Amino acid sequence: MASTSTLSSDRVGSGESSSLPDPTSHQLSKRQQYDALLDAEAGAEANVSLGSPASHPSYPAVASLCRTYPTQASAIFQTYLDLKNGAAAWDVVEPLSLRHPQQARESNTAVLGSAELEGLSESEARELVQNTLANWRSSDTRLGLVNPPEQGQGQDGDLMLALGLAAIKGRRKNATAYEIVIPLTISQHLTTSQLVGIFTLLTQHAASSTDTVDTSHVLLAIIAPDSTLVYYTVSQDMVKPVN
Repeated sequence: MASTSTLSSDRVGSGESSSLPDPTSHQLSKRQQYDALLDAEAGAEANVSLGSPASHPSYPAVASLCRTYPTQASAIFQTYLDLKNGAAAWDVVEPLSLRHPQQARESNTAVLGSAELEGLSESEARELVQNTLANWRSSDTRLGLVNPPEQGQGQDGDLMLALGLAAIKGRRKNATAYEIVIPLTISQHLTTSQLVGIFTLLTQHAASSTDTVDTSHVLLAIIAPDSTLVYYTVSQDMVKPVN
């Protein structure tokens, strides 16, 4: 601010106009975002909305997958954007519900629970939402699945085989085979049986796909609260160390 004030005084002394050029719409938008962030840090109510992911032009491509696997939603969207538009963007990037082929076909032909939802009054719908949220909060959420805490050890892998999980299927530049990326938040975890389940689903998908899919490994895309993405390679069997 001091430098601006000095510059203005110099211009007045030299006979130039004291008014600065009007800011562009882009500069105004950046300033509004900056002010909103400052207000949020200070605890004040922000007057400017930064916008939701749903308003992003790329969101419709992953909207269905985010609704199906809500606990992976933020990681799904960020991973999709990174692989689609990042510095090392891939040639092909496709959202994928990684599940058994038969279950994928069934999910496309029926919407579970739609008949029960028809004819609900407003109070009944509100009660249903509250009960569902209460059940989710009291459960152990892993990936896009909700696992009751009383389930036995090892059954989470079977549940993953039954319901699947969100993934991104893509092909790097100049590559011939597709790879599977599993988007996760940094607070989510995988058990050994779930890793086994992931590779089982990967093998099933590759067998039913017309594309060449690399089944030797999967990539875990881990997103931090500040939207930093780190990719980890998880391979099957023994892998020769790379220097």
